[in-house]
Amino acid sequence: MIFTILKVIGIILLVVLALILTALLCVLFVPVKYRAVGSFDNTDIRAKAHVSWLFHLFALHIEYADETDGYIRLAFVKKKLFDNYEALDDDDMDDAAKTETEDKVSENTGDKPKIPADESEHVADEQTEDESTSQTHNEQRTVTDENQHIKQQTKPTHKKTYKKPPKKSHKKQFKDKSEKIKTGIDKLKREYSDERNKAAFSHLKKELFIILKRICPRRLKLTMVYSTGSPDTTGISLGVLACFPVGYTNRWRITPDFESENPYAKGSFDIKGHVIVISILAATLRILFDKNCRRLYNRISR
Repeated sequence: MIFTILKVIGIILLVVLALILTALLCVLFVPVKYRAVGSFDNTDIRAKAHVSWLFHLFALHIEYADETDGYIRLAFVKKKLFDNYEALDDDDMDDAAKTETEDKVSENTGDKPKIPADESEHVADEQTEDESTSQTHNEQRTVTDENQHIKQQTKPTHKKTYKKPPKKSHKKQFKDKSEKIKTGIDKLKREYSDERNKAAFSHLKKELFIILKRICPRRLKLTMVYSTGSPDTTGISLGVLACFPVGYTNRWRITPDFESENPYAKGSFDIKGHVIVISILAATLRILFDKNCRRLYNRISR
């Protein structure tokens, strides 16, 4: 009997351990996929973004056109991210406008709303009750005012004064923050110029480049027709765009319009990629356990 109970407990523990290990492996090795597609025509922008993990069991979807819409899905539960307010029907809007017009007319003419004859007696009784209630409240208020007057006369004359510290103006706060940022940048420049920290900065640069490479999209398609309104600036901007290798690797299709006299840009884009947590975690751990990086952190934090 005891061995059977121990056997059942052992099986339950093994199942729980297997589930925990499976969940951990899924988090580390199952990629988080993301994709964004859209089109643009000057200020008219339409886009969709979708992030999913574990065979779309967990997903985030956002759309943007005339208004923003989206949802988040956790397993089999879907919840909307943005509340869309329903507009009033035509009948409701007519009733609301009619009521508002009647209220304005009664305010301008000074007329009181009409009371039906069968409700006049009930209104008279309510007015009598309101008068008796107001008289009782006035008597209670008089007694309360007398008690407060007596308490004020018996209070000591000396009072402790507390002055609040003056608040800093927005201009001074901005100045203090800018000085802190400037001090931090100067300190970082001094540490970077120090020969003892060259190895730490080199290691940081290498690992951050790996993290950026793992996060960047695998596909970045762009199709665009544009004009700046002037042929010379259109050609210059095309030359600047041609300097980026990302355009060649993803086969961007950019067509300049040298004849248009008005600036415009229209086209479409498609961004797709994935992120594996284990690669980001490994690069972060290599930074944290590097002795040169730890020494640099201790020097900067002092």
